Amino acid sequence: MVLYDPAAVEACARAGVGQAVEIEAGGKVDRNAPPLPVRGRVRVLHDGRYLENLPRHGGNRINDQGLTALVECGGENSVVLTSRRHPPYSLGQLTSLGLHPEEARVLVVKGAVAFRTAYAPIAGTIIEVDTPGLTASNPARFTYQKLRRPILPLDPEVEMEAREP
Repeated sequence: MVLYDPAAVEACARAGVGQAVEIEAGGKVDRNAPPLPVRGRVRVLHDGRYLENLPRHGGNRINDQGLTALVECGGENSVVLTSRRHPPYSLGQLTSLGLHPEEARVLVVKGAVAFRTAYAPIAGTIIEVDTPGLTASNPARFTYQKLRRPILPLDPEVEMEAREP
């Protein structure tokens, strides 16, 4: 899981590599979910820069997710914390930290669409979860104030009208 949380990254940096941390991560931007309690050991502190060799996200080759911490939470569970917002469009977010996402049994990706380019080629199955917040996969969750109606996918009758002769 990759979460944007500069304060959590700072706490990991203060603790240092190899040190135990107990922090709360995420849940601070759109406040639709509470912060996640994280207890683990700081495995990596990284400047957050990585090179993307594939044509993704407007062709950005050099990416910067800011100071980044990898926290091992026991067993096979890890959380990546970034100090800059960065969409999950590249496996470089993980491989730059020494992780091998293609070997993971489960990857949790917080995003609506951008993740598919990177993760679909290595995923056996993608399970979308309609969580609250800015990246909800169901557009009906949002309140629209200046949207002309009817419109797909919010108004299914539009699709029916398009099919009629």
